[in-house]
Amino acid sequence: MAIKVLMPALSPTMSEGVINKWLVNVGDTVSAGDILAEIETDKATMEVEAVDEGEITHLIDTTPDKQIAVNSVIALINGSKDERLEDYNDKDQTVSSEEKNEVSETPKVNTEVDNSQIIERSKDSNTKQNTNFASPFVKKFSKDNNIDLTLIKGSGPDGRIIKKDIQNFELHINDENISVIEPSSIRKIIAERTTQTKNEVPHFYLTIETRMDKLINLRKKINSNSNIKISFNDLIVKACAMAIAKNPETNISWVNGKIHQYKNIDIAIAVALKEGLITPIVKEADTKGLAEISTEIKSLVKKANQNKLLPEEYSGGSITISNLGMFGITEFQAIINPPQSSIIAIGSIIEKPVVNSGSIEIGHTMKSTISADHRSLDGAVAAKLLKDFSDILEDPFQIWLNSMDMEVI
Repeated sequence: MAIKVLMPALSPTMSEGVINKWLVNVGDTVSAGDILAEIETDKATMEVEAVDEGEITHLIDTTPDKQIAVNSVIALINGSKDERLEDYNDKDQTVSSEEKNEVSETPKVNTEVDNSQIIERSKDSNTKQNTNFASPFVKKFSKDNNIDLTLIKGSGPDGRIIKKDIQNFELHINDENISVIEPSSIRKIIAERTTQTKNEVPHFYLTIETRMDKLINLRKKINSNSNIKISFNDLIVKACAMAIAKNPETNISWVNGKIHQYKNIDIAIAVALKEGLITPIVKEADTKGLAEISTEIKSLVKKANQNKLLPEEYSGGSITISNLGMFGITEFQAIINPPQSSIIAIGSIIEKPVVNSGSIEIGHTMKSTISADHRSLDGAVAAKLLKDFSDILEDPFQIWLNSMDMEVI
């Protein structure tokens, strides 16, 4: 009996994946645990292992950037020769018999005909042929976008117009200064997810300004007495975890119409990659000291840039920290990362005149903006979380008391 190898779901949000390359060939003998392929997901590049031993008999086509649905059969071990992968999967893109050109008998015609009628009939025939010889996706897309299929040359079987052809079709682009770039699979997924999130998740935004002078001084003292250098982001992650501990009702996610309440406080951090974004998780951040958090974040960022994060290292959490302060951005609004309920956008620390006890002095401030999902969080609840977060940063001795793995003096 054939052993099916499926496209794995490597994260809760993954619906499709791309096979970067097969590491085996048809006819190879494999054992359980052998690496079969590299899979590119919306988060990272992962490896797929054989679940049993046997001979590789079938491998799915690895067309570049071909999106394959989760749980689709991508390979067979010990399959019979008369089996086909298509028999296991949906046939959304296969050619149906109804879509093939209909061949009819040539009617008898008079020997004398009008040339204009011949030209007109030929044009109608070509239009019908191009329209019929296209996949359902192409027909719908061309109709929705008012694209003339007779202008497109198909690259599929027997000249069939397929999805790739219409995606590559450049309509009304004559400027030589414009080059059309095919986005990577990760970029496509990010585009799809962010659009879906903004359309489906009711965002609301709250901003608070925080005095950062005491935190700046604390960081200087810590770094002058430790081999582990603490970043502002390390302190922010710790402060966020402590604020959530004070507001456990915010440690939630909206999943399939229900609210999931979490016991552990896991904080995601947004990491920019060359081709996109990923959010590795600092697990149980409220229980860890600054040194441990700093070391863990450095390790996660390094693995993220090497595409070596494991699914459990970027899945979960109820909130994300997105910090663009290093670029001089004073404030911004971030898009929530579903199924999480919130994300805090961190701006830069700026020096400016501030009022202190009726007097004006030079101080350092930072703006933080929380984007919250109104399905699971109300304004007052999110406001209290943000206020507690700000208060902890303004009184950072609380952070040090919860981080006894670091010495201040």
